[in-house]
Amino acid sequence: MQPVTIINTKKETLNMELLFSFTCKTNGKNYVAINNKDDIFEPNSRYANLDILEIVEERANAVIVSSIPEEEWQTVKQALQFNVFAKMN
Repeated sequence: MQPVTIINTKKETLNMELLFSFTCKTNGKNYVAINNKDDIFEPNSRYANLDILEIVEERANAVIVSSIPEEEWQTVKQALQFNVFAKMN
């Protein structure tokens, strides 16, 4: 499978790796969990650069994303916690 390119709404390619995607049934929107490949910590750090972004548009092998509006974050966080992470063993 080819890697998916992550693009922001300004049409800039981001140095990010798609980990997984999910749908929030409450608001019907789709989201991605990404690993930011740009190091923000020391190279030997164990901290992952995980972020959750909203999918604005999907194309062949590319996803256009935006930040989640502040007022929607609690809904998205609950969907992630209870519908994604809770089902992982």
